[in-house]
Parts: sequence; C-alpha cells; structure tokens
Amino acid sequence: MLGIGGKIKQKPEDFIVEEIPKQKENITNEHVIFWVEKINLDTQDVIRILSRKLHVSRKRFGYAGTKDKFAIARQRFSLWDPDFSLEKKLKEIKVKNLKIYGFERGDRLSLGDLEGNKFLITIRDISLSEEEIKQRLEKIFEDLRKGIPNYFGEQRFGGIRPVTHLVGLQMLKGNFEKATKFYICLPFEKEPEDVKKIRRELWKNWGDRKAYLRALYKFPKRFRYERAMLDYLSKYPRDFVGTLRRIPKRVRKLFINAVQAWIFNKTLSKLLEKYEISEIQDLKIPLVGYDTMLKGEIGKIIKDLMKKLGISTKDFLLRSMPELKTSGSERNAVLKVKNLKLLKISKDELNPGKNKIIIAFTLPPGAYATIITDKIIKGDVVAPC
Repeated sequence: MLGIGGKIKQKPEDFIVEEIPKQKENITNEHVIFWVEKINLDTQDVIRILSRKLHVSRKRFGYAGTKDKFAIARQRFSLWDPDFSLEKKLKEIKVKNLKIYGFERGDRLSLGDLEGNKFLITIRDISLSEEEIKQRLEKIFEDLRKGIPNYFGEQRFGGIRPVTHLVGLQMLKGNFEKATKFYICLPFEKEPEDVKKIRRELWKNWGDRKAYLRALYKFPKRFRYERAMLDYLSKYPRDFVGTLRRIPKRVRKLFINAVQAWIFNKTLSKLLEKYEISEIQDLKIPLVGYDTMLKGEIGKIIKDLMKKLGISTKDFLLRSMPELKTSGSERNAVLKVKNLKLLKISKDELNPGKNKIIIAFTLPPGAYATIITDKIIKGDVVAPC
C-alpha cells in the first residue's frame, strides 16, 4: 500500500497528545493530583524539575504514562502530600515550557491509570496533491480501523539514541560493565558530532580514570546521567552496579522493559510471516518476565529468540540489582485506532510548495502514535529495532 509521504514533529505543535484519565474510586486524599502541559520535556524531566523546586524526593511522584518529549503533551502526575504542605507551593511554580493546572486530591497514580491518549498530529512536507492525499488516506484509514501490528515504537528503544534494549540485555546477562560502557560510550548517527566524538574517545580509553574525568567535563550539562555515572566511575572504577544506580530506578527499569519490547516486536514480526493480521485479531503475546510460562507456537518463537540473545526468563529476577526484577505480562498483537479523523488538508507554510494534513485519533494505553504515522507516511508498518 502506498503512503502519502511527509514528515512529523517539525515543530512541537505538530504533535499534541493528551491523556484520557481513568475513572476510579479514591481511597485516600494523601496525594495531590495535577495536570502538566509540557513542551520539549519528557516525563522524567518534569519529575526532576518539580522535585528540585519543591525540595522533595522524586519517589513522591507518580504518573499514569510516559509521553513524547518533542511534543505538546498533557498528562497527570501525583505528589505525595499527606499534610497538604506542598500543594500551595506546587501552584506557585513557574517554569518555561511547563504549565501546571487542574488540581485535585486522591490516590497515587501508577503506570496504566489511564483509559488511553488523544492525539492531534500534523504531517508536513507532503508532495502529493490534495486529491491524491484523500485517495490514499481512504485506504490507509480503512486498514487502521481494521487493525495493524501493535508494535512498540522507536521511543521505547531510545528514539534518537536506541540504546535502551542493548543496555538492558547486558544487565539481564549480569554484565554490568558492558551495560555501563554501552550506555555511556555507544554513539548513534542522529547525535551531535561533538557528543559522538566524546563517546568514541571514551570507548577507546575505557578503564582509565583520567579518561572518565576528561569525558565528564566534556559532556554538556544536559547529559546528566552520563556525567553522574562518570563521576562515580572515577572514584569507584570497578563498581559497575553502583555506577548504573546513578541512573534513577524508573529509568533503569525502562532498560529491562525495552528488552521485553524487543522480544515482543520480533515475535509479532515472526507471526506475521505466517498469518494475516485478520487471523490474529484477538491474540495476546507475552511480555517476558521471571514468571512467564512459554507454551505453544508463540512460546517456541520466544524461546528461540531468547536463546539467541543468551538469556532466560529467570534472568529477569536480576539478582545483582533486585529492585529491577520484572514479572511477565501480555500485550495485544493488534492495534485498532479509534476516533480517526482527517481534520484538514492545506498548504504547508514551513515547506513551500508542499501540503500538510492534520489528523486526530485515540489510542489505548501503551500504544504508539508513531506506529500510526509510519503507516500513513510509508503505507506499511515495520517493527522498530
């Protein structure tokens, strides 16, 4: 199937996402629940900023789901505030690209405490005529409503720097030195040249305390995890578990989740070599954890993949870093898009002579809008990584 071509995220306003809250009965009012509208900030950036402004631990914060960084994203957070001492301070915080509003009281928010997400997305730099765009979108939208592969998107693997599953795999193998080295030293094509140079130099001089300190001072301040790790390494050069613990637990857990996602994507790709999407509409695929029982055809596919990776389900216990032990779950093989609408086709003011479209749709929790935009732009969906 032919896509329409084009590009997304040429500016933050091109990608707008808003959480759909899950209605639930609150047992306590110990947490203040609030909305955040953020631009060019990821979920962890928000927690870091607010914890610093309020002088409280990041552990006090909860959230229902992570959101794209290069976007306008509206999502809810919770903050443990049993004595009501922080809510007033929170309302007074002023930060660029961060708007805080919609306060209420309730229980802590946890991952999954949402019905889904609403998206408003602009695709630019389209060379086709308005009529050709409409014709192609009609066929693409039909597929999107029927169902497409529910792959994890590239964000799960790191986006610009898809390193998370590589680091996670080494952690599962118990090779914490290699995990540390991969995180700090592996360069990727889309990174700035000066940063790639720092990573390459450090790779060549790995194990040298002076090299750790040189890299520490060369990394720009925005690379706070790399800098924190290098500072620790320069003092404790053989404590790689301790070095990785310079990264917040929530972020480290994403490394393990990325391995689960990689296995899921590869398993789904294997199934689609044999079955049509219509034949797996109601299928669920395991997200592997320490308690996952692998049975049948899908179990065999996953076992074969894990054997090639050199890991087993028991490795998800992470005995050297037990705070990250990960149980299994499952995920729908097929994603169906709801409330899909073409809102506008018009001239693209950023790309003279080209057209743009604005579309709206709703996705369930854990689904990736970039899988939808890939289908529209390219006409097909391919598993990232």
